[in-house]
Amino acid sequence: MWLSGLQVVVASLFLIFLCVRAEEFDKVDVLVCIETLCPDSKKYIITELDPTYIALRDIIELTFVPYGNAVINEEEHTVECQHYEEECSANSYEQCAIYYYPEPEQYLPFATCLAAVSNEDLVTGDEQIFEDCAVQSSLDWPLIRDCHDDEKLSWDLQADAASKTPDCHTYVPWTEVNGEVINWFDGEELGRAICGAYEGYYSKCYCSESDLGSNIGCSLKNSEERAYAEIQ
Repeated sequence: MWLSGLQVVVASLFLIFLCVRAEEFDKVDVLVCIETLCPDSKKYIITELDPTYIALRDIIELTFVPYGNAVINEEEHTVECQHYEEECSANSYEQCAIYYYPEPEQYLPFATCLAAVSNEDLVTGDEQIFEDCAVQSSLDWPLIRDCHDDEKLSWDLQADAASKTPDCHTYVPWTEVNGEVINWFDGEELGRAICGAYEGYYSKCYCSESDLGSNIGCSLKNSEERAYAEIQ
């Protein structure tokens, strides 16, 4: 019994040591550029971004930009979106949510909720859809609505989104992990890219795909990490 207790103490100290070491490593920078009415963007948010962020959020520094292939004219203060004026408006709602609720845990449920709504309903419906998603995501709907309707603020947020969207992007959803482009259309998985880029010790990066319940999975890199994973 004494030996068993000692083993527990040693294992606990080992975990504490690794957790302290994990704090020494930077989070992985993830940039995701989307369009609110783009079918591929909507699918990506639901099937890739949202579950990946839920699983790996402790090691992710996420920048989420609803703008995509829009074209901005700063002299004339105009924005033309790929899916027309309705998309510019929908992007604006998401930009406002991010402005007032900058943490992904706050704004991402709102974006995911909207991604699950058909484009027909988003285009032909009224503000009720956006309100429902805001309320469902525990966001202050009047705050977001007023931001969207504020000509100066909404313009500033469009311009900011434009500045955060890489000029070199050629499609959406456009994703970069630590500055490296991850092409979802070519089958590159966000979770694998994040775990591959992370230099710390994070147990979920060492789980199998079945353990995480999605397409996120990373192989163990060395025996020390394997020991940490097995203790989990």
